[in-house]
Amino acid sequence: MIRTLSQTERARRSTVFTRAQDDEIDELGEFYGITRPASYPPSAWREVLKAVVYQPRGTFRVLFGALNALFSPWRDSIQLTADIDATGSFSHTSLTTTAYAHRWIQIGSKIHWIESVDVNTNTAQITKKASVYWDGWQTALDDALISFIPFYIVETRALVAIYIDVDMLAVPPTYLQETAQTRPVGQPDGGQLLNLLDLDPETLDFGDQVNGPFPLYLTGDEASGILGDLLRQILPAGVKYEVKGTRWGAELGYPPISSLVSRGSI
Repeated sequence: MIRTLSQTERARRSTVFTRAQDDEIDELGEFYGITRPASYPPSAWREVLKAVVYQPRGTFRVLFGALNALFSPWRDSIQLTADIDATGSFSHTSLTTTAYAHRWIQIGSKIHWIESVDVNTNTAQITKKASVYWDGWQTALDDALISFIPFYIVETRALVAIYIDVDMLAVPPTYLQETAQTRPVGQPDGGQLLNLLDLDPETLDFGDQVNGPFPLYLTGDEASGILGDLLRQILPAGVKYEVKGTRWGAELGYPPISSLVSRGSI
């Protein structure tokens, strides 16, 4: 077997985010105090570490960059291609709800803000006014790839409020059924505990407070856990934060974290 790298070079590369292998990236993350959730794509995790490690704490740019990297799998799952005119207006057949409005979007390396959506004409308007939070729209662009960012940040004094699209935190549909609904044939039982301990998953043993506990439903990896670890790395002491699930009025189709792997590589 011919080795193209010396052991010293292999060891050096294992400590460099752009060179390390996926398992080495996980070790680097744990060294810096943030652990990759099992369902989270390793390729995206590499970008998270690059956005967090060695960055100055307490700046809005670092906070936004870290969160944008963390939520990049969801951001990249909701993309539209459209021609944008010089006023920042664009149309797409998907724009059937105002839930696309009042969101950050990413086009190339720039961040913009969707000011409004006209569902009658399927037209969205990007604001032309620049701010410290986004770039103002300036020129026409054909075949623009528009990615919708599933969060936004509100800063007030020493409090940072992070609003996340609640659909990302939803329980996968195979885990819960509507009242009295029969489970479809072949559908997995999901992450149930306790009521399956009798090894008879076809019979629901819900139990009661006397004879046994009710089933516990798992939601996959907790977004709050990794968010807490990440925010502790980038927010200075004395700054509090809160994470809130919010709805923009309709679903855009963001998958929950437990579905990232099944949705293909990002």
